[in-house]
Amino acid sequence: MLHIEAKIQVKPDLVESFLTEADLVIQGSLREPGNHGYELVRSVNNTSTFYLLEKWADETAIQSHNATAHYKRFKNNVPEFLAAPIEVALLKS
Repeated sequence: MLHIEAKIQVKPDLVESFLTEADLVIQGSLREPGNHGYELVRSVNNTSTFYLLEKWADETAIQSHNATAHYKRFKNNVPEFLAAPIEVALLKS
């Protein structure tokens, strides 16, 4: 199982718009083959910092995910919301 943790720091005035955009990628991703979880959580200490927590069966599932329309839309639209570059970690269990 592969896990992706993406730390996303959002401009405070764009949090609600970001949440709408994130919901679209989450709902699409949860229906994908090889997906075992896709969740957005919010920092307790900084309410404009989020973590996108993903669980994938394998690298093939991640590559398929990266080719989907909902992922491409999120990847293209998310930069406008960012207060800092996204930090991504790939983890294995």
